[in-house]
Amino acid sequence: MSLNIFHFAIARLFNFAISNGIIAILVLTVLSNINRAQSQVEVSMMETDVANIRWELRELWAHRNATGQSIAGSEIDDANPLRLVNDRPKNYSGESAEAPPEAESVWYFDTKARRLVYVFSDGHQARYRLTGTAKLNRASLGAMGGIDLVLE
Repeated sequence: MSLNIFHFAIARLFNFAISNGIIAILVLTVLSNINRAQSQVEVSMMETDVANIRWELRELWAHRNATGQSIAGSEIDDANPLRLVNDRPKNYSGESAEAPPEAESVWYFDTKARRLVYVFSDGHQARYRLTGTAKLNRASLGAMGGIDLVLE
């Protein structure tokens, strides 16, 4: 009789361990999918910010062109594009020579490299430079007036 109870207890513990293992695998799968989705959302938000900056640069060119003014090459080559536009991204932290401490999901302008930088939450960076399209082999879609924000 005690041997039968012992086998029953072992069987229950084994079932419990198997169930916990299956639940752990499912939780890991769900968490990795959430992490992947989060990084995809972050990339989409960053690309939306870049598209908005490009649109504002187009508006700047159109406004200057309509008023008979032009944009000098010295004004745009390696300049901070956010100085030329009215609306800055909410997560823009300003100009600095290096990434702000503990920067995650922020924009800043690197004054040494003269690049607009986005720091992702995992630490890698996307660097953009403002330049005239005459110097490029290929400009982005919708580049207007010889101004473009180029990913490096």
